[in-house]
Amino acid sequence: MAWWDDLDLGIKVDRPAEAIANVATPGDPYFTIAGGVVLLTGLLGIITVAPGGATSLSFELSPTVGAGADVVLCTPTPITLATLGDVITISGDPTDALINVHLAANLMMEDAPNGVALAPGILGLVATAALGTARWVLWYKPADTGATVVVA
Repeated sequence: MAWWDDLDLGIKVDRPAEAIANVATPGDPYFTIAGGVVLLTGLLGIITVAPGGATSLSFELSPTVGAGADVVLCTPTPITLATLGDVITISGDPTDALINVHLAANLMMEDAPNGVALAPGILGLVATAALGTARWVLWYKPADTGATVVVA
């Protein structure tokens, strides 16, 4: 049992560890939001193979409804110094960099304690010079009845 299992963050969606792919905007599809708006209450990446190179990461939402443009959830951030077991997360402020420090120093969603509203679409990981492997855990609360998030 992990420490986050005791938090009231809503529904947990686990994405198994896989190699980080070099994918430009709107990113490698990681999670699909369907059925309505959700509140993203947490997003956590755990490094399972250290990148060992100049890899930068960010997350973008590519909405499937309306004419909305892609939405950046964090600015591209180098994870060059990440090591095995490091935790990566977002603050909830799209102008902030991805939080990329060791486990004891990370705060998840510190700038959006009530969550970030996401429309239906694809949440993708944008990566440059892809190296390393990570697994991801996402938490959400449905804002609309029937809204879900699944691994893409």
